[in-house]
Amino acid sequence: MPRPVSMRPLPLLLLLLTAPVVLAAPPRVTASWSPERVVLGQDSRVTVEVHVPPGSGPVRGAASSGGFASDRVEGGAVRTFQWTPPSVRYPLVAVLAFWVDDGAQPPEVAVLRIPLLGKTQLEVSTAAGADVVVEVGGARFGPVRADARGRARVPVEVPPGVRVAQVLAARNTLNTHATIRLDPPNEAPLVAALTPSPLPAGTGGWLLVAGEPELRQDGLVLSVEGAKLSPEGGGPPSRYRVTPDADATTVAVTVRRRKGHQDKARAAADVSRDEASRVEASSVPGANPSALAPAASAWRPSVFLLAGGAFASGANTGPTGAVGISLVPPGRWERFAVEVEAGLRRATLDGRVEVLGAVRSRVLAVPVLASVRARLLRGSAFSLYGRAGGGVLPFQHVLGSDFQEDLKESKLAGMGFLSLQGAYRFGRWSALAEARGAWAPAHTPWLDAQLGGLSALLGVRFEP
Repeated sequence: MPRPVSMRPLPLLLLLLTAPVVLAAPPRVTASWSPERVVLGQDSRVTVEVHVPPGSGPVRGAASSGGFASDRVEGGAVRTFQWTPPSVRYPLVAVLAFWVDDGAQPPEVAVLRIPLLGKTQLEVSTAAGADVVVEVGGARFGPVRADARGRARVPVEVPPGVRVAQVLAARNTLNTHATIRLDPPNEAPLVAALTPSPLPAGTGGWLLVAGEPELRQDGLVLSVEGAKLSPEGGGPPSRYRVTPDADATTVAVTVRRRKGHQDKARAAADVSRDEASRVEASSVPGANPSALAPAASAWRPSVFLLAGGAFASGANTGPTGAVGISLVPPGRWERFAVEVEAGLRRATLDGRVEVLGAVRSRVLAVPVLASVRARLLRGSAFSLYGRAGGGVLPFQHVLGSDFQEDLKESKLAGMGFLSLQGAYRFGRWSALAEARGAWAPAHTPWLDAQLGGLSALLGVRFEP
């Protein structure tokens, strides 16, 4: 009787990049890209060629993820863009948009949807010595021979949209088959851009939005600052007329889907009060007025709250907590965040001195810390981060007893910490769990304390 094969996927530590491109075909701009298969973590740069009619003005590009070496290219019938894929490793589709940025008429947009393949290893448990083949999205990987304990690790590449892998194990004349569920994040990226940039105060410009081929304007929710929007055509891609407010200096737009996926895009541009100077600047060779594309130009903020306990030697154990803000940079640095937090740390000691009576020591500290957070792992909803930071630690010590008046003293110390933080995402909210190690010695003539130690913290993060 065949022995069943059981599998458990190695943590899908990261997937991405890949396959034929889906290209919109507007009349004025066409585009192509290479390599034809893009694998995250393997292909560090993608070349995109945009073909335009002779005499066309500058061509601009915007991307749902990753970033361009330059998002504006001038001169020639073929404009070459260098695009860097995002740092994530799970499979998804990158949406790239290109258009001639002459500002004189509504732009026609070429949209590239580049499948990004993710690489991972699947761990399979089967009979010792069996040959294991894994099929993912029509591609076969292996065979890999299981070791003496019946374990095999099969490297695979996963295209976007594929949720299962088929596994076949063969030993002599016995064949077994099983299915492994894959769990990449279910994302549907959006790209948005304002053109021209800067936006002329008098004539305004256009907002361009693209995503999946069937994306329609009635499925979008737009939040705009500094302007009024009016739809032009049903798309895709979607196009809106942008009219800056009379006193606006910048225009910013956030685009979300009305329901379903939580993905969003943000675009921003300055408003120019001098139309003539804008035209003159754009006609100078090498001029590069930039338009800010979704998440390629704006730092994404979030706020977080943590509470728990710190464990240190002696009487230094006590409650601790913090509230802070995070800023995630755009483009290729999106795996990092800059954070600032303010917290509370408390420690107490109750004791007795023979003959004299009770002694009570209370320490209250307010650490103010700056840190950097780096994403180490990312799954469909769970992410693991490393954090490192430091700052100042103002504290107050109150020493009371039965045999003398209360003594109060304050001082400023330093604090540093390293931590691992896990986050499980629910829409815009994330549940947090953090293990932190800190060093924060506090010394005065009447105090010798360690306000660092090991901390266990739980909390939440909210991303607007």
